[in-house]
Amino acid sequence: MYYARRAYHIFKMRGIKGLILHSLRFLTYKLGTYEVSSYITAQSLQGGRVDAFGVVAARTLPDDVNPSIHIPTKNPHTGIIFDKAAVIAHIFYPELTDEIISYVRNIPIAFGMFVTTDTEQKKTEIYDAIIKSGIEVIEVEVRVTPNRGRDIAPKYIGFRDIYDHYDAFLHIHSKRSLHADGLGNVWRRYLFEHLIGSREIAQANLEILSADKIGIVYPEHAKDVRKHINWGYDFPIAKKLLSKIGVTLDSNTVLEFPSGSMFWARSQAIRHILDLNLDFADFPEEDAQIDGTLAHAIERSLLLFVERTGHSWVRVTTRAPNKDRVGTKRKFIPLLGSEQGAIGQVPSTIAETLRILAAPQWDDRLRLNLMLPIVDPAAIFGGIDTALKVFDQILEAVGPHIEARIIVTEARVGDVPDSLREYVVQKIGEEAPAQRVVVDATQRKGAYLDIRPNDVFVATAWWTALNAFRLHDLQKDFFGKPPKVIYLIQDFEPDFYGWSTRYSLAESTYMRGEDTIALINSEELMNYMAEKYLYPTKMVIPYEPNVKVDGALTEVRREKVILFYSRPSALRNCFEAGIDGLSLWARRNPVQASQWRVYCIGEDFAPKLANSVPNCTVTGKMPLEEYAGLLSRASVGLSLMISPHPSYPPLEMAYAGIRTITNKYANKDLSKRSDLLTSIDIPTPELIAQALENTVNAAEVEIVGKIMPIRNALANLTVSAPIFNAHDVIKIIR
Repeated sequence: MYYARRAYHIFKMRGIKGLILHSLRFLTYKLGTYEVSSYITAQSLQGGRVDAFGVVAARTLPDDVNPSIHIPTKNPHTGIIFDKAAVIAHIFYPELTDEIISYVRNIPIAFGMFVTTDTEQKKTEIYDAIIKSGIEVIEVEVRVTPNRGRDIAPKYIGFRDIYDHYDAFLHIHSKRSLHADGLGNVWRRYLFEHLIGSREIAQANLEILSADKIGIVYPEHAKDVRKHINWGYDFPIAKKLLSKIGVTLDSNTVLEFPSGSMFWARSQAIRHILDLNLDFADFPEEDAQIDGTLAHAIERSLLLFVERTGHSWVRVTTRAPNKDRVGTKRKFIPLLGSEQGAIGQVPSTIAETLRILAAPQWDDRLRLNLMLPIVDPAAIFGGIDTALKVFDQILEAVGPHIEARIIVTEARVGDVPDSLREYVVQKIGEEAPAQRVVVDATQRKGAYLDIRPNDVFVATAWWTALNAFRLHDLQKDFFGKPPKVIYLIQDFEPDFYGWSTRYSLAESTYMRGEDTIALINSEELMNYMAEKYLYPTKMVIPYEPNVKVDGALTEVRREKVILFYSRPSALRNCFEAGIDGLSLWARRNPVQASQWRVYCIGEDFAPKLANSVPNCTVTGKMPLEEYAGLLSRASVGLSLMISPHPSYPPLEMAYAGIRTITNKYANKDLSKRSDLLTSIDIPTPELIAQALENTVNAAEVEIVGKIMPIRNALANLTVSAPIFNAHDVIKIIR
């Protein structure tokens, strides 16, 4: 009779084709040839495949991720923090009441018993059986509820008021699963045995639940059930349901749940379900459904609801652990964010955007995290150097006992700057407690970064900011409201690329104003960004001379030396235009040019690229003392950048007393800073050559052979933001 009613229901809902497909699926299940294609654990594989029956496949949890805890535990009792618990049971089959009572007796703490059923006659039978058993309970109540939503709706709606009075509860029901051909009885007893099969087992489960932030404890999937774990027809319903708590369900989100819907839990861990204020009318009438209902969607979504409250979960088993699970680290890997392990075209082609996956740590201590692409001293230029200095200032302001991490995302960590010698280098996924850590996150595929509620992320390059905001969003999912991201903006980075995916991703990091403390490097860039983006919390970092360079400047006679800031790898620095401009100036002024020396500073490159420039020396990146020596002797500088940021070299040159040529861009005009700075409209070889001719001629009259002032004042520009102060930043993040 059951199967006839079920077939009629499928025919009504899905038509004759749906009935035939479902029947074929049912036969394959009975014959044991069911395709176990939904068990997807590899990050490279995708969930979401819909089979011929309309079933949505799932990525499921492998054994080595959040491995089950063996119970009863061999460890000494750690104690139960709950003085009482609620047993919330849905008993549709009253003849199973005595069996349920026999198991419930094993609960080692005081408990109340709250039962739902669907008729007054069953209510009487159940109540009489409880009283007759003589079981000791704080209170007992049996309520009649509509026959909707299987055991799910009665437990969450029928006794919604009880959760306010009990911090811990046990969900059980008189499971038979008639559609499962006898599996229901075996499955029910399997679940009972794992939850309350003995006093020692119940004690162990309650002790596990008592651990900090564990919200739910449930048996691992029964062997005969495990291969059938999938979304079934529930995915669209679950997606709509989870959207109400701000979770966007993805078919690549790992599916894990207490199959059979029996478990121990904290009442706080299910508050988001209770707050939905569901009603029995939201559930369809009982019609032998085995899938595709709100009740099934709630069952599959449960752990996502639990994680959203800031709790974790634990699977338990009474079987001896497999050898390959002995010694497995017990880092909790959440379901929230698990879809981010899928790698699409963007991270495949733009490697720096590969997501950093995260595992929650319920540690409320503040920790500062600087995200950098590289820390190799040979590759540190102005931007990274500034980021390190700003980070140090914030660390100093917050105090010496604060923990700090530098998360390196692109170049493997080998050597580190002298300023980071006290930092311990660790690999992502293998972190250990330490006061100062450099986390090598370059090999991050499949690895998880530990994150806390009060981790503050400091980012600079746009792709590090992209991951910082992703981690910020995961903090929001795991813990609630996270600290703002401190975003050190040192250029308008989308313009590093043509109109492209990179451009879009880079600009997207500027559109998180409410989540950002914007530290904008230079007044010029601040004014440019203020016209385009809204940052309620922002500060400007005005230019200040490098302390080491400033200290090494000396007053000596100026020589016929031109400094060209040349970085072929940085397109915005217009290397080609600079070389051709110098060459054109030399061709137009061959005698004069033969008397001048040109030093290409900034980045090493093949000297043949500058063969057209007479008397040219490629120095590459120099020690700061040598750089200061050239600044002290040189008379003319050339430093170009297509960007609203002024860049440091032209300001350093002017500060040192060098007549310097640079270029305008948007609102940037460095000639407003100093009479020693000349801003051409656009860096073409022709305009550069003409500016060089004018500047060299003036230098020969006014500078060459003379001792000129060093440490020349540079004018400040008006901006609508306070100057960066590390103590003010700390006040905001705290």
